[in-house]
Amino acid sequence: MRPDRQTTILTIDDESVIRQSIHAYLEDYDYRVLEAENGQIGLDVFRRERVDLVLVDLRMPEMGGLQALSRIRQISPDMPVIVVSGAGDIGDVVAALRLGAWDYLMKPIDDMSILRHAIDQCLERARLIGENKRYQSELEERVSLKTRELTELNLRLCEVVETTKRLLGCGELSESGKMIIGEFASLMDATGGSIYEVREGGLHLIHSLDAGHAAAFLPFPLPEDSVFGRVLAGREPFLATDIAATAGISPSGFSRYGDGSLLVFPFIGRDGRPVAVISLHGKKNPPFVVQDREIGAILASYACEALQTAGAVAAMQRSEELMLQAQKMEAIGTLAGGIAHDFNNILSAIVGYTDLSLFVENCPEPVRRNLEQIKRGSMRARDLVRQILSFSRSGEQKGVEEPVDVSPIIKEAMKLLRATIPSSITIRRNIDGGAGLVRVDPSRIHQVIMNLCTNAAHAMQGRAGVLSVNYSRVRTGDEHFDLHEVAAPVCLKLSVADTGKGMSPEVMTRIFDPYFTTKEKGEGTGLGLAVVQGIVRNCGGAIRVESEEGVGSQFHLYFPCVDLGQAETAEESPFEMPRGRERVLVVDDEETLAFMAGEMLHNLGYTVEIMTSSAEALRCFLSRPYAFDLLITDQTMPEMSGMELAREVLGQRPSMPVVLHTGYSAAIDGGEAKRIGIRELMLKPLSMTNLALTVRRVLDGV
Repeated sequence: MRPDRQTTILTIDDESVIRQSIHAYLEDYDYRVLEAENGQIGLDVFRRERVDLVLVDLRMPEMGGLQALSRIRQISPDMPVIVVSGAGDIGDVVAALRLGAWDYLMKPIDDMSILRHAIDQCLERARLIGENKRYQSELEERVSLKTRELTELNLRLCEVVETTKRLLGCGELSESGKMIIGEFASLMDATGGSIYEVREGGLHLIHSLDAGHAAAFLPFPLPEDSVFGRVLAGREPFLATDIAATAGISPSGFSRYGDGSLLVFPFIGRDGRPVAVISLHGKKNPPFVVQDREIGAILASYACEALQTAGAVAAMQRSEELMLQAQKMEAIGTLAGGIAHDFNNILSAIVGYTDLSLFVENCPEPVRRNLEQIKRGSMRARDLVRQILSFSRSGEQKGVEEPVDVSPIIKEAMKLLRATIPSSITIRRNIDGGAGLVRVDPSRIHQVIMNLCTNAAHAMQGRAGVLSVNYSRVRTGDEHFDLHEVAAPVCLKLSVADTGKGMSPEVMTRIFDPYFTTKEKGEGTGLGLAVVQGIVRNCGGAIRVESEEGVGSQFHLYFPCVDLGQAETAEESPFEMPRGRERVLVVDDEETLAFMAGEMLHNLGYTVEIMTSSAEALRCFLSRPYAFDLLITDQTMPEMSGMELAREVLGQRPSMPVVLHTGYSAAIDGGEAKRIGIRELMLKPLSMTNLALTVRRVLDGV
């Protein structure tokens, strides 16, 4: 209801006497009253007129009050409606209120002030609802406006973050000055500007965006009223939204114009002395604003810090670089340990439930073959995790070297690489599946392929190219390389070639040096090829490299071929897993792994109780210390670790056999575990065979 017009009330009632009495009464209070003798006519009036409140009877011909109320509510959900009816049925009252009536008055109305009071209450309520909606709409508009402003600011801040990243990678000012002024100009939307270095005797121009605009040298002392003089003396940025209207300054470094807006930033070193000064002008969408000055000041601080850091880094010796690299590898090792723990938990579930499926009697042969492939792949994943830990010096695990056909490993690695190598690079492979066997840890071959192919893809980065991988059986004497390191007459040759940028002879002499890399900072450690060379040499093989700048590179790896007579071809004797009937308590906070181990032991005949809380397991044991014959506990658990649980259990019952298992062996002090009485350590992933043998060995005291 608007205060600048008369309030309109619509009365819908089939009794003319009631309509007229209401009409006469309300007019005395300056209400405009409209009348309708039934619901249908009332709806027509409601649609045609601007009504502020409706009074409606329930019992009327043609269309009753409830139906009219329902239609009004559909047209105007917030319209105040008061039912005025002689019907005393409580059901009518409930129905009217459910349809949205705001009040219900019974006829006859002996005191018309009751009606007026109800009308005033409903109109006031309608007014508050309207004000609330208007306020909410206004608030939403303000929020939307503020959101747009914040979005724009956030986009700019994102640009600032990206700019700081690039600035932090700069080197000496003489080398990076052009990049720095370019970054400032891009972020501030400026077309002109210059950067000067503060040296003895004056300011030396490093780079100017508009050639010929800035003086090559500005001698000290600078005029006191010059912009550069004021900025360097005050150590504060300077903003002029209109140079022509700014009094008390004279140009310095920008003598060929006198209008537009200007920004100048000093680069202040850690010792408080100015290092450089940068000016910007020619803003595309003038003028510069205070926000530009504040953001530029932050960037100037970042850039100055980066310049000084670059100078310090350039002065560092090789020994310091190696120390930093060692620290990085230590951090990688810590991360690898955490990944190994989580990944081995996942592999435990895969291996464990695969073993359980294989344990099922009458397992169909095709299903059994598939399950064996799953387990074989999981074991390879386990070996890869161990290699990662070994590489990062987080563990001393070594994979098993055995005669293997590495062609499936190469094919598997190539499938993984296809997802990570850009589609602009064509991969061609020629893998001889029956070439022979190599005595090697399979995961090492996987590591070799990943390293060589990743390097090859990097060499072709940014353009189309071809990555070729070939694997075949060759005779050592037939190769044009001198392969004196290889004792075997027959080798398996793995070649990885690319059509990348190639290498110079100087680079080729250093590619196997640890920590040597031609990649940008942060893109490589310089250890990949050193690791590849170590793997090949450990196999008694050799590695040769051919490369030409602008043409590409080829890496040829030669592995001694193992005769079939040397490989273990004897069929394994049938193996039956040992069983038992003892009582075992299994504790693991990973519910899936706990129940999997329990099911394995149950299938082997043991009575098993499973707990997923180490604290609860301890309470259970203390209440029944002789109810179990063996405790198998995970190491890494909340509340209480496996070692702590074992210590508490063995403190109450020193003879209690305890087996500790973990996804990461470095998390356990083996000597400490032995001292407190832990019988065996098991590494995840747990296989059913290993679990059966370990449990039986511990229970039998072997």
